[in-house]
Amino acid sequence: MRTAVRIALVAAVVVAVFVFRVPLLRRLGAFLVVQDPDAPADAIVVLSGSLPDRILHAVDLYKAGLAPVIVLTREVEMPGLSELRHRGLEIPERHDLNRSIAEQLGVPHEAIITIDERAGSTLTEVAALLPELRRRNLRTILLVTSKTHTRRAAMIFETLSGGDIKLRVSPTPYDPFTPDDWWKRRETTRRVITEYGKLINFLLVDRWRGVPSQEGR
Repeated sequence: MRTAVRIALVAAVVVAVFVFRVPLLRRLGAFLVVQDPDAPADAIVVLSGSLPDRILHAVDLYKAGLAPVIVLTREVEMPGLSELRHRGLEIPERHDLNRSIAEQLGVPHEAIITIDERAGSTLTEVAALLPELRRRNLRTILLVTSKTHTRRAAMIFETLSGGDIKLRVSPTPYDPFTPDDWWKRRETTRRVITEYGKLINFLLVDRWRGVPSQEGR
C-alpha cells in the first residue's frame, strides 16, 4: 500500500512539473535578471565579458548624462598573447576594444577609466574594482553586464563592498536573452544552466572563503 502511495505521489509531481513547466522555466530565467531604475551616478562600470553589447549600453547611459565616466576592467591575459607580442604582433584585448568602441561613439578619452589589475572571475573583478572606486570617491555606480549575469554580479558586489558603494544594476538591452523562451535555444539554455551553477557555487562556497585565485568568469 505504501509503495502504491509513493508511486502515486511521484506520478503527481511528474505530471505537475510537466503541466506547469513553461511558467517554471520562465521563473527560472527571470530570477537571474535584476534591473534597477537608471538614475544619475558617479560612474558607469562595465564588467568584462560579452562584447559589444555591454559597452554599447554603457555609452548610451553616458550620453544620457547619467554619469561622467565609464570604468572598464581588464581580463586575465589570453594564453599565448605575450608570445604574439614578442613576435611583433599587436592584438587588442577586450578592454582595448571596449575603449575603442566607446571613443568611436563619441565618449572622450579622459572619460574612460581602465582598472590596472587583471581579473579572471567576477569575484576577482569586483575585488579589483572596489579599491579604485573608493580611491576616486566614486560612491554610486551603474553596473552594466549581461542579463543572466546581473543577479550574481549584484550579489558579489554587495557582499564584497559591504554596502559603502551604492549599486544600481543596468543590464544591457542589446543582450537578446529573454526569460520567456530561453530553453528553446541551445545557446541561452547553456547560459542559464552555467549561470545557475556559478550562482550556487558563489552562495555555497565563494562568499564564505573570500576572494579566490583567478578562475573562470
